[in-house]
Amino acid sequence: MSPLSPRDTLVYSVFAALSTLTVLVLLAGAVVTAFRDGPAPKQSAKAAQRVTAAENREALSAAMRSYAVVSEKRTPRLDIHTFGLPGADSLNSAIEASVLSALEQSGAFAARAAFDPVQTAPVHRWPTTAFAPARTTPEAGRAYRSDPRTVDIRTRMLAAGGDFVITAVKTDSPRPQTRLLLTDLAHDRTIDARRLFAAPVDPATVGADDTGTLTIDDAPVSDADLSSIGHRVQTALHSGLELPQPGDQRSPDFSCALLPCVALTYDDGPGEAKTEQAILDAADEANIRLTYFFLGTNTEAVPEVAERIIAAGHEVDNHTFSHVRMDTTSSATNRKEIDRTGRSLRSVGVKEHPLVRPPYGALDRRAAHALGDPAIIWDVDTGDWQHRSAEKTVSRVQSQARPGSIVLMHSIHHTTAEAAPAVFSAMADEGLYAVTVRELFSGIELKKGGSYFCRGYADELCSNPEHPAVMKN
Repeated sequence: MSPLSPRDTLVYSVFAALSTLTVLVLLAGAVVTAFRDGPAPKQSAKAAQRVTAAENREALSAAMRSYAVVSEKRTPRLDIHTFGLPGADSLNSAIEASVLSALEQSGAFAARAAFDPVQTAPVHRWPTTAFAPARTTPEAGRAYRSDPRTVDIRTRMLAAGGDFVITAVKTDSPRPQTRLLLTDLAHDRTIDARRLFAAPVDPATVGADDTGTLTIDDAPVSDADLSSIGHRVQTALHSGLELPQPGDQRSPDFSCALLPCVALTYDDGPGEAKTEQAILDAADEANIRLTYFFLGTNTEAVPEVAERIIAAGHEVDNHTFSHVRMDTTSSATNRKEIDRTGRSLRSVGVKEHPLVRPPYGALDRRAAHALGDPAIIWDVDTGDWQHRSAEKTVSRVQSQARPGSIVLMHSIHHTTAEAAPAVFSAMADEGLYAVTVRELFSGIELKKGGSYFCRGYADELCSNPEHPAVMKN
């Protein structure tokens, strides 16, 4: 091989230098890329806990529902704000019991045996995020003057994680007090949250910081502060929240002993499929449950329509077989009418023993005795069967329905179906919770031979602990 010429040597040297420079640049880029795309610096435990706590608050806020009981006209005045958690029945029951106890102690029962629920416009309901603040520590700087003329109650979530939620029910007036609740969501069990601590604590001093760590007087609790249950719960609070899978969410989280409820009822069905479906669609859109009183003859004529209503989860009860007037019909015939319809209802899927609505509301002492069941009447008659006007139906519900009312309508009329969306939205807009008849009277024993027109104290015919039923004489 001939030696390189001076010119060739120069070219080769330049090429070699450029190649070396290229390799160095590529290596440097690889090092930078590896540093940039490699594992991030390890996150601190506190930072991870803050992220988990924030995610738990967000999940809980999304699941909560807001409720308010507000009235400037009552004595004492009412200013109550609380959340309900679907699927956590024990927590909801404990909150309701605390609120009702405070109302009773304040004199809000007005010397009665039960609270008379107050109608509260939805505008008073707080956003659910207000019940799960980012930092829940004692409000030392917030001074309240106890006012015996006002019942001021609010609930808040102190901490949540794993299967546990810790809730504070805080009463500022008429007597300041705080109740702590610990809920095991997995077993739907709620107990006094003071059991989390090894020694007695003032519930008003308990809070939680932004990592989900429990605090006393704004200082994180030590291991020595916690009981064995407390250690287990505190560990869970730093893990992801496992919310319960609620059942039917169309029912409110609290009972009609606290909330202003109204039962929307439909007689004489099942009717023509299209008309009934229009009512079902409106109820589905409004996310409410209705109560139907079926005639046996119609149930047997269109069982598929009856089955569709039952499958949709609405309450279905007995309206006799052929719409007889029970006060002018023999006791034996009345019994046959009820029994035959009962069999018809069972054949289309009704599992509970049906309640009974006598046609025309006509019931004397003899017929009531022969009936052998509670009779469900009404206090709001829309007259839809007579005027056949959707506008009049809506107007009568708006003007006459009040907390504890039972509203009478008939699902066989297309004008009644046409009115349904406006009826349902009117009840919601006015702060009334649509429930089934059974839900309306929950907590009040329905007696055989008794007639039930409404619940509460608005009318002498309404059922309440002092006056559970109207008995025929």
